Amino acid sequence: MVWARAESGQGHGHTGTVSQSRLSAWLPYWWALAVIWGSSFFLIKIGLHTFTPLQITLGRVFFGAVAVLAVLAFRRGRLPAFGVVWGHAAFVGLMTNVIPFSLFGWAELRVSSVLAGLFNAATPLFTAFFALFIVPSERLSRQRMWGLLIGFTGVMLVMGVWRGLTGDFAGSLACLGATMCYGIGVPWTRRFLAVRPEGGPSIVSAQLLCSTAMMAALVLLFSRDVAAVTPGAVAAVVVLGILATGLAFIWNFRVIAVAGSVISASVTYATPLVSTALGIVLLGEAVSWNQPVGAVVVLIGAGLVQGLIGRRRT
Repeated sequence: MVWARAESGQGHGHTGTVSQSRLSAWLPYWWALAVIWGSSFFLIKIGLHTFTPLQITLGRVFFGAVAVLAVLAFRRGRLPAFGVVWGHAAFVGLMTNVIPFSLFGWAELRVSSVLAGLFNAATPLFTAFFALFIVPSERLSRQRMWGLLIGFTGVMLVMGVWRGLTGDFAGSLACLGATMCYGIGVPWTRRFLAVRPEGGPSIVSAQLLCSTAMMAALVLLFSRDVAAVTPGAVAAVVVLGILATGLAFIWNFRVIAVAGSVISASVTYATPLVSTALGIVLLGEAVSWNQPVGAVVVLIGAGLVQGLIGRRRT
C-alpha cells in the first residue's frame, strides 16, 4: 500500500539535487520496498500451492497487523479512539488490502506472477485518476490527461485485448480491478487519514485489524479447509504479512517523510523488474512481447501523470 501524505512547501530552497547524506536516509528503504513489493507476486504464487486466495489474504493482513502492532507497542503508541477514523480505516482496508489482495491471489490461479506484477505498475495511473474525484486540490492538467491516455493504452496492451475473453483475460481483469482498488484507497487515505494526528502506525494498525476481521468472516463463509500445509507456502504467507503488508508501511512512511510522496510513488517503476525477474528465473514463467512493452507504456504514462517526466510541477 502507498501511504500518500499531502506535502506543503517541499523542495523550497533546494537545487533539485539530493545530498549524499539525505539520499542515504531514504534510498535503502526505497530499494527494500521495491524488492519486497516486487517479490509479493512470486510469494503469492508459492502460497497458492497450499492456500486459497482468501486464506492468503487473511494471513497477509493478520501477520501485517501483528507486525505493525508490535511497532506501535515499541513506540508506546495507541490505537485511534473509536469513531469516524475507524470507518475510514475500514474502507481503506477494504480498498487496499481485502479486495486487491484477494483479486491478485485469484488472478494468479489463471495468469503468471510476471503478468500480475506488470499490472501493478498501473497503480499510479488509477491513483491519479480517482484522486481527481476524491482530493479537492487535484486538477486535470493537459500533461496529466495525456499521461492517463497513454497509460490506459499501455494497460490494454498488457492485457492483449485482441485475444478475446480467455482465461488469461479474466485473470487480467482481476489484476486490473486490484489496481483500481489501490487507486481509490490511496487518495482516500491522503484526504481522510494522512492528515489525522494519530500517526501512521496507529491508523494502519486500525486498518489492518479491520481487514483481518473482514477476511476472517470471508474465509469462514467461503474458503475450504487446507488439505496439506507445506512449509514453503506458510513461509510465503508470513513474509507477505510481516514484510510486504506490515513493515513495508513503515519503510514507505520514512521515504515519504524524507524524500516526498512523488519519490515514494516512483517505487512502482522498480517493482515490475523484481517481479518479472523472479517469475522468469525461479518459476520459469513465459512472457509475451506485449506484456513488457505495455508495461513500459504504462510507466511512461504514470511518469507524465506524476510529473516525474515532462514539464516540472511548481
